[in-house]
Amino acid sequence: MPELKPLWEIQVLDGQRRALEIKLREGQMSRDLKDLKNDIEQGRAVFNKLKERYRSLKKDLKTKEMDASSVTEQAQSLGQKLYGGMITNVKEISTSSKKLDSLKSMVNRTEEEILDLMENEEEIRAKLEEMRAKLNSKAENYRKMYGSYLANQQNVRHQLAQIPLLRQKLLDKLDVDLWNKYFEMKKKYNDPLARMEKGTCMGCRMGITFNDMRLLKQAEGLVYCSNCGRILYWER
Repeated sequence: MPELKPLWEIQVLDGQRRALEIKLREGQMSRDLKDLKNDIEQGRAVFNKLKERYRSLKKDLKTKEMDASSVTEQAQSLGQKLYGGMITNVKEISTSSKKLDSLKSMVNRTEEEILDLMENEEEIRAKLEEMRAKLNSKAENYRKMYGSYLANQQNVRHQLAQIPLLRQKLLDKLDVDLWNKYFEMKKKYNDPLARMEKGTCMGCRMGITFNDMRLLKQAEGLVYCSNCGRILYWER
């Protein structure tokens, strides 16, 4: 009976190669990285939008402060004229008094608006600092994960590079007729060779007949699973 162990080891290597190729192409780490990258990009978009609002708010605040300063100067100047005896005409005094009251009301409203803007500015600034800290943390986590991902991918490539040499060494030990038979059966089965464990064919998970068990133990030729048709391999 031809030696099946090298053939079994080739089949195991082929399975490892397929698994490594899938891992290289569609690794879980890659999906995690993509999700984290999207999360960071979305977070930055929200951060930049809020930052733009913060800048606009600071601009509005500066404008309001300049308005308040200008109106306050006008009120002070008019008050000095009104109460310093520079305005003596009764009608002009009445008109100036009303204008001064209007200017003072305007100053009060503007100062209230400034306080509201300052409060909003402080809230947005605190929110920006919180968002910046979270984004920096996520970016650092991404860099670490990406580094690990690259190292893992490199390791996978290294393992894949070793398989052809190991496989060829095993092929050199194989009986040519056995390999041709195995290769022909791969048209039907992805893994034509099935290990026998505890009286069960691990290819189809069905029990092996008594006669097949006997033939395997006698080791006089290839034994096929009577259920799925795979070549049975029993490691003594």
